[in-house]
Amino acid sequence: MANKHIDLFKEIIPLVDLNARSAWAEASEDERKEIKGDMYNLNRYISSVKSNKQEVQEHFILTVNEYYNKHWASLQNHPNLLWQLLCMCSYDGKTQFFHEWIPNKKRDTKGGKKAKLLEELMPDRKIDEIELLASISTDKEIKDLARAHGWDEATIAKKLK
Repeated sequence: MANKHIDLFKEIIPLVDLNARSAWAEASEDERKEIKGDMYNLNRYISSVKSNKQEVQEHFILTVNEYYNKHWASLQNHPNLLWQLLCMCSYDGKTQFFHEWIPNKKRDTKGGKKAKLLEELMPDRKIDEIELLASISTDKEIKDLARAHGWDEATIAKKLK
């Protein structure tokens, strides 16, 4: 790899498809930093492939989840190992594929406006906790909680409308 900006789509992703495990060792320090910065993005791209063969699609989803994602939290500080694991996800080491971005799912908040109001009041809570609280709380209880957080009546009415 040359000392320039590395193109994720033209250089890095094809290297993964071609099972180029040595690319990490051959990369300069600047290139390694750039690749390391793209490790999360590579996860999202490599696991999704456009192919009319279900077998190929399943291969990438299953291998990325099994090899790359499984211990992501404990391996983040070992980019060479992550690169090796990502290259293990190659289909056959010869074929290059078009990998699409998998967008994060938009959360469909259950509980409607009460849940959205509670999420604003308690941004540190998990969505399932918010949804549960919204489902077991009355409108009066939600309004009382909003008042306790210093919200005025007009804002509360607007949020629950």
